[in-house]
Amino acid sequence: MPNFSPVITDYWRAAFGGEPLHSNEYLTTTVNPDLDHDDRVAVLWTADDDRISIAISPAVALALTKNVAVLANSTETNIRAALTTQGVVLNGADNVFYLTESVADDILGDTAPTNVRQLIDADGDMFAAFKATVSEEDWDGAYVELDHWAVFGAFDEHERLVSIGSMYPWDDEFPLADVGVLTPSSVRGRGHAKTLVRAMFRHALNEGYEPQYRCQLDNAASIQLAASLGLRLFGRWETVMPDDE
Repeated sequence: MPNFSPVITDYWRAAFGGEPLHSNEYLTTTVNPDLDHDDRVAVLWTADDDRISIAISPAVALALTKNVAVLANSTETNIRAALTTQGVVLNGADNVFYLTESVADDILGDTAPTNVRQLIDADGDMFAAFKATVSEEDWDGAYVELDHWAVFGAFDEHERLVSIGSMYPWDDEFPLADVGVLTPSSVRGRGHAKTLVRAMFRHALNEGYEPQYRCQLDNAASIQLAASLGLRLFGRWETVMPDDE
């Protein structure tokens, strides 16, 4: 098993904790009373043990327990089908990556790169100019904002901003920092994002946070970046599609 920080494993254990509704060697379904309507279902496949965990709110559990077929044959497919009949639509899954403790120690030993710095409010015009060069789809997917907890930029040899990234606290109890990064396609493949994200990881670790890196399953560039950074796949996570989408 990868040597992930206890912060990581404890967070996911809590997120999918609760009263067991069903469990077998492949699948565990729990009723988590802390889930509200907007987070009423979550699904996690964990890479280490190839298991599926499903957390549902008490209201969803009540609906499922009325479905005799699901109770008699609780498979992932049957539960997903039953959720669909209840109007529950899940977002597309995200890969969720983390640093192992050994890789985190290596990053903490990095020398600060000279071409990466933290961005502040005074960099607003430069940030806006960068945003204008990328597509709305790429921008929304990266979720990088100047008002996030920590924002960084990487610059080329001409001092042009070529890659940006930001982090924000993911949870109120567990110190995880969710990371987004965006590099225009015209300057990808030159190591800018790797240098930037390592610096961001180092900052997060020094501030007491475990970095969390997520991407969609078909985002080849982000998956390649994760591999280059030494990140390990923890699992694939799905949650409920917001009602207004």
